[in-house]
Amino acid sequence: MITPAEFPYITSIHVNDCYTYQNFDIDLVKHQPFSHLILTGKNGSGKSTILKNLDLHITSLFHNNENIELNDSINKLKKEIKRLENSNPTSNQSQANDLKNILKTFGRLLITFSIQDNVYFNNRKRFIYSYLSPIRNSKVNNVLSPTKQDEFERQLTQNKTSSEYFIKNFKQFLVNRKVNQAFAQLRNNKEEIEKTNTFFEGIESIFGEIFEDKNLKLIFVEDSYEFFIQLNDGRQLTFDILPDGFSAFLSILMDLFTRLDLIRKSVGNFTYDPCGIVLIDEPETHLHLSLQYQVLPILTKLFPNVQFIVATHSPAVISSIKNVTVFDLTSKEVMSDEAVGKSFSELMVSHFGLDNEFSNVADGIFDKFNAIIKEYRGNIPQRNAKLKELLNENEKYISPTMRFELEAKLSE
Repeated sequence: MITPAEFPYITSIHVNDCYTYQNFDIDLVKHQPFSHLILTGKNGSGKSTILKNLDLHITSLFHNNENIELNDSINKLKKEIKRLENSNPTSNQSQANDLKNILKTFGRLLITFSIQDNVYFNNRKRFIYSYLSPIRNSKVNNVLSPTKQDEFERQLTQNKTSSEYFIKNFKQFLVNRKVNQAFAQLRNNKEEIEKTNTFFEGIESIFGEIFEDKNLKLIFVEDSYEFFIQLNDGRQLTFDILPDGFSAFLSILMDLFTRLDLIRKSVGNFTYDPCGIVLIDEPETHLHLSLQYQVLPILTKLFPNVQFIVATHSPAVISSIKNVTVFDLTSKEVMSDEAVGKSFSELMVSHFGLDNEFSNVADGIFDKFNAIIKEYRGNIPQRNAKLKELLNENEKYISPTMRFELEAKLSE
């Protein structure tokens, strides 16, 4: 198992040559153990291009068994290519070509990691890595019978096909879990039964958050190998008849849930929270505004040791979490944590030219502020002390506009 202190999280990105986007740095704020990264900016500013090249760069490291210190990786690769071609051009040609492809990728982006040793990248069954493009196929295949988990485990180490495979075969993965649970019951294997119950309870809980239905149940029909999402109002939904917004979000969760469970099985610890890096292009695709707020908070709660790097147009996504670096590719400026304290009007004016409301993080501060005023209405000194404590704790999340609003409430 890998701890956050051991895992190489991304700390900075130098964009050398991503076609029209050249020669600038994205330095992540030094949160511990890592900072998430949100790339924003106008259409055509390079969000998707940079995310794709990050994926190419990171997956190239999986094939490079020599631990590269990335600041001088280009020179090291050039020397290794030259050595291979000079020593035995015929037998080494394939390896030299692989390194040349890696060199092309490194030439576009240079990544600095928190640990300059990618030894942990050599074992894909110990950490989560995924790149989710904005066009996510959320169609789930029907299940004819239980299958072995071998192909799921093999896909865990694949780069180009694994996400699509995990999403399409999520129902198959769930069926296999249910069948394994049935065998565990026959053997009276209480530990395995409990693990499976915990797995499905976790899925029901998070689906309940997404559908805003605390009583949601995931119903398994044994005869047809079908799963129904049972809602409190009596509706039953299958994975292939979900509204686009729910389907788009669930496709992200299908991929990451499968990886999480496979990794926990691999290390033999079903409470393990694996480290990792996940790239998501436009996580807000097809989502209603209220659900856009929830995407990153839900993901960061479910996967607390995973660094999320996302490209987005949504002010709701930008302002939804703390411990994040927000980089505007249009202005080449870092917004950092003050973004979560900004109102929609500020974010939309600075990035999109529209108005809206305060972020959900800011709303939480307002709620605490109002609760203190109400609780200590008859004790002004204690009220002011509590308010000062609240403001000091959240100072870096409070924008000038928000501070003005808070001060105005005191005079009401």
